[in-house]
Amino acid sequence: MPLSRSLLAVSVPGVFLAVLPHLSIGSSGILAVLQALLPLLFLATLGLCVVLAFRRYFAQAVVLLVLAATSMVPVLAPSAGTTCSPGAPLTVVSLNAGRGHADASSLAAVIGESDPDILVLVEAGEPLLKALEAEIPGWAYVHRTGEVFTGGSVDTVILSGHPLREEAPAVLQSQGALFDAPVAVIDHPEAGRIRVAGIHPAPPTHAPSSWAGSLRRLAAWKEEHAGMPLVMAGDFNATTAHPHFRTLAAGLVDASPAWGPWAAGTWPADSAVPAFAGIDHVLARGLAVRAAERFSVPGTDHHGIVAHLSSCR
Repeated sequence: MPLSRSLLAVSVPGVFLAVLPHLSIGSSGILAVLQALLPLLFLATLGLCVVLAFRRYFAQAVVLLVLAATSMVPVLAPSAGTTCSPGAPLTVVSLNAGRGHADASSLAAVIGESDPDILVLVEAGEPLLKALEAEIPGWAYVHRTGEVFTGGSVDTVILSGHPLREEAPAVLQSQGALFDAPVAVIDHPEAGRIRVAGIHPAPPTHAPSSWAGSLRRLAAWKEEHAGMPLVMAGDFNATTAHPHFRTLAAGLVDASPAWGPWAAGTWPADSAVPAFAGIDHVLARGLAVRAAERFSVPGTDHHGIVAHLSSCR
């Protein structure tokens, strides 16, 4: 094959890969899935580059490698956030509880070890919360947002060991969101008042228009609520490869676990394939990030996050 044709053959998929994390064509579920698969597409492209180099197609391998590396620039770039001297410690635990099927004993062990100030449980249910209360002696999370009735994918709850005041949800079903996003202001005795939002837009594979619209509304809500430190935690059903998520995360720091500059995958957690999509996040503003780690419990296909934050002095 002539050099020009072979270069074109690798350039077309390479250019698509490079522009993929920048595309926002309406509310396309297929596009959103491809963007979520970007880490796997990148690794597959690296493998192809090795094959091309082994067969002495060096120019083609270099072109494809450069384009593939370009695709990772927006994904690896960290979100901008507040840099400050750490003050009072604040720990947040966030988990998609798998429609209330997360193993209560295992989750209670994580809570007991990390001793969080705030719990954000997506896809929770009252039976799970009662089981957690029974598992943990001296249950301290008596302050919470409203009851979670269905125990299915709709329900998100914020629990706190400190007094809280519930506010209007950040997004509502009446606005086209399939899942509400509860909001509470936590009155922490040392860190002060902190606004917390529990996030769970519908997945783009199920309702792409609702997913995209929810992320846009959450980005606007974030800008409208700048009066105090903010935590947005939960299952965003979005990675840094999604432009809608990067808009939402702008000005916030992602306190989620990372492997170097690459966000650690949180889904799927119950598959033979290692978790590759970092769709669960703890985003913060006006707070310092000390550390973060992910955890696993049976009964859910998501890894959870323990985010160690602190107030700013």
